[in-house]
Amino acid sequence: MKKYILTSIISSITMLSACSNESNSLESEENTEIQNTEELIVATSSGDISEKEFNRALRDQHGENVLQSLVLDKIIESEAKRLEIGDTEIEEEINFLKDNLGATNDEQFFEMMKMQGISGEDDLNKRVINHLVMQHHIGDIGEVNDDELLKEYEQGEEVEARHILVENLEKAEEVHLKLADGVDFGELALEYSIDPASREDGGHIGSFRRGTMSPPFEGTAFYLDVNEVSEPVQSQFGFHIIEVLNRTPFEDDFEEVKEQLRSAYNDRKLHRMNEKQQELLETVDIEVFDEQFEDLFEQ
Repeated sequence: MKKYILTSIISSITMLSACSNESNSLESEENTEIQNTEELIVATSSGDISEKEFNRALRDQHGENVLQSLVLDKIIESEAKRLEIGDTEIEEEINFLKDNLGATNDEQFFEMMKMQGISGEDDLNKRVINHLVMQHHIGDIGEVNDDELLKEYEQGEEVEARHILVENLEKAEEVHLKLADGVDFGELALEYSIDPASREDGGHIGSFRRGTMSPPFEGTAFYLDVNEVSEPVQSQFGFHIIEVLNRTPFEDDFEEVKEQLRSAYNDRKLHRMNEKQQELLETVDIEVFDEQFEDLFEQ
């Protein structure tokens, strides 16, 4: 389980260093040269890079990601307080990580964290807080027993399916009602689907294994009965109506594929964690005062 807990913490929030404020203008001509030297980040024989130039590049290239991360940090901190997640819980989680990673001291532990892209104690604390908040809402990454994995195993190694992909829920519900009234799936795929790779073939996408489709699509398709049609399923591509046409059982024994099934299960849970973060983001009022980012948090 330890690697899935670590994966959850590593995946929880992507941190970027916030851009600094631009430097004040120079007060007089005679100290311009000194001030410019103090502001330099890099000096080369081909030209210099000032702190102001560096900060502007960071803002323009990464500003949206940084701002989103900072806002999400605040939301997660607020949610942690509401859930009464405190220093004790954070310390327990970090100690659990240390023990399971076999770190003999803090220096070794943070070297391990650095190798995983975690910059230091503050970064780790933020990710652990996010992990604990997400754990409260969707359960622990890695918390799946053999009975649950056996259910995954029984759903087969591959499914063959077709789908109709549309832009929004309203259109998906319209398609779903027509299917319920007996309209042919292939005809509706040709009329409505925005998936150019499958619409001309009645929505057929062939057979696929776990880990090859988006987590919401996969999580639905593997639990449909043959010839069963799903309710609308949202993914990053839009809304899907899915029908399973066939199912291929595993040839390997359960024990031989158990870890593969666990990995696919936890990938779907990580996706739900990201969805929950987005839900929390949508529950707060956000007012942006910088014109460059004024549309960043619009729904």
